[in-house]
Amino acid sequence: MEYKVFSRKYRPQTFDEIVGQEHISKTLQNAIQSNRISHAYLFTGSRGIGKTTTARILAKTLNCSDPDGLNPCNECQNCREITNGRSVNVIEIDGASNRGIDEVRELRENVKYPPSEANYRVFIIDEVHMLTKPAFNALLKTLEEPPPHAIFIFATTEPVKVPETIISRCQRYDFHRIAVSTIVKQLQYIAEEEGVEIDDNILTLIAKKADGGMRDAESLLDQMVAFSDQKVDPERAKQILGLIDYRYYNDIGKMIRNQEQKDLIQASKDIFNKGVELGEFFTGLSEHFRNLLIANKTQSVDMLDLPGNVQDMYIKEAEHWNAGDLLRLVGIVNDAHTSLKSAINQRTHLEFTLLKMGNMDSTVSIQQLLDKLGDISSNQNVVTDKKTSWKSGKKSNSSTSKTKKNVKKDKNSKKVEQKQQKKENKLTLEDVQKSWPTIQKKVTKRKRSVGTFLDHGDIVNIRKNTIEINFHKNNKLAFTNIRKNSTMVEEIATKELGQRVKIKCNVTSDSKKDYSNTNELDEVVKKVSDDIDGEVII
Repeated sequence: MEYKVFSRKYRPQTFDEIVGQEHISKTLQNAIQSNRISHAYLFTGSRGIGKTTTARILAKTLNCSDPDGLNPCNECQNCREITNGRSVNVIEIDGASNRGIDEVRELRENVKYPPSEANYRVFIIDEVHMLTKPAFNALLKTLEEPPPHAIFIFATTEPVKVPETIISRCQRYDFHRIAVSTIVKQLQYIAEEEGVEIDDNILTLIAKKADGGMRDAESLLDQMVAFSDQKVDPERAKQILGLIDYRYYNDIGKMIRNQEQKDLIQASKDIFNKGVELGEFFTGLSEHFRNLLIANKTQSVDMLDLPGNVQDMYIKEAEHWNAGDLLRLVGIVNDAHTSLKSAINQRTHLEFTLLKMGNMDSTVSIQQLLDKLGDISSNQNVVTDKKTSWKSGKKSNSSTSKTKKNVKKDKNSKKVEQKQQKKENKLTLEDVQKSWPTIQKKVTKRKRSVGTFLDHGDIVNIRKNTIEINFHKNNKLAFTNIRKNSTMVEEIATKELGQRVKIKCNVTSDSKKDYSNTNELDEVVKKVSDDIDGEVII
């Protein structure tokens, strides 16, 4: 008996058997039920996801002598002839090898002939985008006004290459890439039907390698069975297909996290010696970090296509990672994948990429950098003040003596409080604006980042000794920073103005100071980055 590969043996023969394209099969069945049959269809999508199969099922259903509801019976003569590719009423044409104007002219002549013992003549043109421009032009008239018995079904993986004049005359159906979980279920069904023992982890790896194509996945499974007979050994399967297990990616991820440079060099050697295709390795490593990022952010793996035996592994490992680090690692891997083809030495390229990731410092936010720089400046000022006080002890004692006298005088006199209260009532916006440069300078000396952001504000009013500062809506980082450090600003402003004042921060679109289109804030961030030898990421 002739052997049939899995992709042919388990090819769907009815709409109900189509996997992963239910939105299309349901629409076509509704059209058949309501007798709203179009004269031209355009099926688009990547390879191996059911475009040609759906076209054949549609042709069989329309010409079936005894349809089973909205599905073909697959028993009548018309169904059997279409299934076996021998029907004179269903003509399949390869657009890649029949792309010229002469072939299209011949097609136009064949369209005129009515079907033989069937309802329609169906013309299926695969890879229709390969037709030449003159061929498309020759097809236009027939496509616009075909005989009532003719139906055209075009299939293409590149719809952008199909002229708009053709697309506008067709009903377009976009086929989706099939989900990994859906492919795994189909592979499990085939393995059970064939009596094959295979681990679900291997089936998931096969499904991912197929990149959404059911035909590719079935072909890979067929290859596995051919090499391993009825029991597929996981390690041999990985070796044959060049597959890398989730746990291996996780081990490499741990080496990167722990900055184990020596182990990363050994891992790159093992990957290269085993003949793993580096493009697929980078794709898998990028997906690994993506899985960790989603698990880290959502505290769940429900959104990931993962076998059950590795889900807990991702949940636990994600706890050890910072989201910013994972974003940077995904970027490094993607850049390495993009530049792989132009690499002089692929082994060196792999080693360099792994070492670069293993040597990466942890990510910190801009606010953390600015706060840390401010703390360093503050500590330096404290040390300076202590040294000055130690060197000039007499001055310090004299100052202390004067302070004690002033305190004593204040306690015995109510006139001072009355004068200060009178002075507070006279504090004006002009007084604040006049003293503000000095206040900013002292704030900057205390904490550089706060002083810089304070300059981004615009003093607009003073009411009941509350200074109102407006920040432009594009300067929310400055607004947040000043509001967070308002106590320090109030303390310095109170000493400088001689009165107790409060700070009130507002966000507005009318502020005169809008730094959104300047490089001033970038210069601050760059300064902080340079001071700590850091890296700025978006």
